Amino acid sequence: MFGFRLEGKVAIITEAASGIGEAAAKVFVVVADIQEELGLKVVASIAGPHHRAIYKKCDVTVEKQVEETVAFAIEK
Repeated sequence: MFGFRLEGKVAIITEAASGIGEAAAKVFVVVADIQEELGLKVVASIAGPHHRAIYKKCDVTVEKQVEETVAFAIEK
């Protein structure tokens, strides 16, 4: 399945607070979005013994924030 092929890998999902981004974020670790409240809700919905997620506020139109988000994901 989709999730098993990605096991051990890290991806940054932008616009992860809703829709397709939210669905994809449930497979990954870093939830990135400018909508902090919704992003944190997605992280909370992922929490469980086999799923770990963390939120990082990121506006993809700001290059510095994207670079910081990538560094954050690598660190985590």
